[in-house]
Parts: sequence; C-alpha cells; structure tokens
Amino acid sequence: MRKGKKSLLDIITEHSVNERLDAILFCDPVFRDLQNKIEEQMEVFNKLGFSKKARLVVDRLISAYTESAAYHSAVAYRFGLKDCAAMLCEIGLVKAIESGGTA
Repeated sequence: MRKGKKSLLDIITEHSVNERLDAILFCDPVFRDLQNKIEEQMEVFNKLGFSKKARLVVDRLISAYTESAAYHSAVAYRFGLKDCAAMLCEIGLVKAIESGGTA
C-alpha cells in the first residue's frame, strides 16, 4: 500500500483484511486447527533450550515472514477488488468513473 493519504480502496482493504477477515477466520475450524498447530510447535520450540539471542533471531525471522504474508494478502485482496470492479463495469452492472489518478 502507498504511504500517506489513503484511498477509499486502501481503507476498504485495511478494514476487510484487519477486522472483517479476522472475525471470519476465528470462526473457521481449519484456521483454528492451524492456530493450534502453531501453539503446539511453539511449545516444542520453547523446550529446545535456545539462548535468548537465538530465540530473538528466530522470532524476527518468523515476524518477517508473517509481515510479508500479511502484505501479500492485502495486495491480493486489493487487486481482487479491482478485478471485481472491472468485471462489474465490463458486464454493465456498474459504470466506470475515470479519475485520472492511479489506484
């Protein structure tokens, strides 16, 4: 996403990814199973006895992967919204508005 002023599409994406999707996922049994697997592996990891420095490196690595995946998901969602809008325009359900700007 761009830095600075947020477009309407950015605001919708942020809300949908950060709030709406979380509410849906936490009711999803597959997602809950995945969360349980994470918790189980965290217990295994904690028993390995890594030094504080090693745990910090692993934590930063996992955080970087998580941040990358979250960004990827938000961009994919945003492009999905754009594709949906383009399709609705193409089939005549919505009239395109030329803005002259970039989305």
